[in-house]
Amino acid sequence: MKKTFAAAGLALSLFAVGAFAESMQGTISDEHCGAKHVNGTAADQKCAAKCIGGGAAPVLVSGDKVYKIDNPDAVKGHEGHKVTVDGNVSGDSIHVDSVKM
Repeated sequence: MKKTFAAAGLALSLFAVGAFAESMQGTISDEHCGAKHVNGTAADQKCAAKCIGGGAAPVLVSGDKVYKIDNPDAVKGHEGHKVTVDGNVSGDSIHVDSVKM
């Protein structure tokens, strides 16, 4: 009986690891330009803001990965900026809990 509970506890703890938020650094860009605007220059910020303002979805470019942002309002005002985000990653998407420049 104790072995059954121990095995169940171990299995549940492995699933719980995915529930914790992680911190990532990257640049807020738009779905059209993706990794083209990761330098954080004024031109990058202007382009990302224009595209997102025109209806393109914001994305987080971190390293060589581009993550869709589940809750775009969380990154409003950070278009084209290099940021640190805390959130939950699920596949190629991230739900952003907080953003810091």
